[in-house]
Amino acid sequence: MTLTSAAPARERIVALDVLRGVAVGGILFANVLVFFGIVFLPRDLAAPNALDRTFLLLERVFVEGKFYSIFSLLFGIGFGIQLTRGGEDAVSRFRRRTWILLAIGALHAFLLWAGDILMLYALLGFTLPWFARRGNGALLRWAVALLALPTALYAVAAAVWTFAGSGGGAASGDWGPPASMLRYFQALGEGGFRDALVGNLVLLAGRWADLVITVRLPKVLGMFVLGLWMVRTGLALAPEGRRATLVRWAALGWGVGLPANVAAVMAIDRWPYLPPTLGGLLGTALQGVGIPMLALGYAATVALLVVNGRRILSPFAPVGRMALTNYLMQSVICVVLSYGFGFGLWWGMRPAGTMGIAAAIVSFQIAASDWWLEHFRYGPVEWVWRRLTYGRPI
Repeated sequence: MTLTSAAPARERIVALDVLRGVAVGGILFANVLVFFGIVFLPRDLAAPNALDRTFLLLERVFVEGKFYSIFSLLFGIGFGIQLTRGGEDAVSRFRRRTWILLAIGALHAFLLWAGDILMLYALLGFTLPWFARRGNGALLRWAVALLALPTALYAVAAAVWTFAGSGGGAASGDWGPPASMLRYFQALGEGGFRDALVGNLVLLAGRWADLVITVRLPKVLGMFVLGLWMVRTGLALAPEGRRATLVRWAALGWGVGLPANVAAVMAIDRWPYLPPTLGGLLGTALQGVGIPMLALGYAATVALLVVNGRRILSPFAPVGRMALTNYLMQSVICVVLSYGFGFGLWWGMRPAGTMGIAAAIVSFQIAASDWWLEHFRYGPVEWVWRRLTYGRPI
């Protein structure tokens, strides 16, 4: 299937730049809890007072899962725009870009930070040319099916666990890494470069195990496909002409997503994800609806603010134009702050403090990105990515 050209090759869609910048900033607010080891602590140690518990609750309701979902949506939109502007010739170029992204993600994951998302995006991205040959209706059905798949699989697991007689034990309130891994985590905050490398590899193994256990892959791919569908329907290419649609999406996203996320947090606190139970199924289903819906509510709201001429979020546009650079720079800054070869703040911060650090980093990146793009056309990592893709200076 060949898509016809709908936008000039070098025309930027400002709403997407702003949304990408907001997503990069939002991802950091989720990631700082991992960067500083808070997610590996028991709840009473991770949030020992009311202020920290409040910040942790707000993160779980408003941040967790939402911004990586937006970024996944944008990845699918980006692929769709490349096809729209370049037709079938863009497919081979997209594959080259994806192989390069996979290499960048592997370097990031193995040598710097295990929480990398780029490898996952690249690996799943190789499937997008297949989806590009599907019709609009099929794309929407695939997106819904992929987003629903984790809940369906959990329902099967819960039924097997319950009816096989394994569900008699009480669920544990805090499930986390095995005790044997904790010494590696402790070394991250106390040791040198070698300890950081070894600990990061242990984290990486746990990270990919968690992606499988929580059935993250179809969630990400579902948002990819939804983003491609948005390009096909014209919503992503010309949001300024689709205000009524954006208003409906914003209302539906907030109206369904916010209460579903609040209910999901309450359900998961009562019935943890593992072992699989009927109560856990409720929390999983609420998350399965709430996270993508609230992410779509955020995305539609940002797009509305931009197309309506509200400049409150315009400082995020430069951040979005060099999103890959900013994403990797967040890892560099936080690893230096957290790990033992740097400032050693691992397990020394609490949720309120990490959110303050995230806000400071995002503020710095807004100013730095604006300065950089006044002097250069692309962010440094974006320049390398494009240079390797096209094989010549650009």
